[in-house]
Amino acid sequence: MRPLCAAVLGVMMFSDSAFALSCMRPDLVKTLEEAKTSEKLYYILVGKFVPLNPPAKTEFNGGYVSPEDQFKPKPPVITQSYFQGYSLAQDPRRDSHLTRFPVDIETSCVGPWCSGVPSGDREIIAFVEARDGQPSLLKISPCPYWTFGAEPESVKKLRVCLGKTCESEAPDW
Repeated sequence: MRPLCAAVLGVMMFSDSAFALSCMRPDLVKTLEEAKTSEKLYYILVGKFVPLNPPAKTEFNGGYVSPEDQFKPKPPVITQSYFQGYSLAQDPRRDSHLTRFPVDIETSCVGPWCSGVPSGDREIIAFVEARDGQPSLLKISPCPYWTFGAEPESVKKLRVCLGKTCESEAPDW
């Protein structure tokens, strides 16, 4: 009986980690190449997003979410924002500087893991989908694929790869 109790206790203790969300690290070059070959038009923006109506923080019973609520589908949330920064071009002199450029940010959930609106206090690189007659759209999932840190070497790499096809240095999983 004792081994059975130990096994049940072990499963209960490690069940949360067993269901943890595992995200592959996004690759900047792969994302750029996907955006270039997409039927959709993407802007590559470098700067900050400022939400117009920040989503409210949600507390679930002091941080506890019941197992039956944990995996219920949740609809994406749209947050209106504006972007401050520039649209990237191959030549820095051709960058389009943007002020109060409207962008809708779509956040979503996968099980109990939800994405959030980017912090307005740090610059990021974002691949933003152009839409006719509507603000552009930035989609952020719990495993973000369309946003990256705006380190100078990342911006430089994007400029080089805008005019040619680049191969990713990341291993294929």
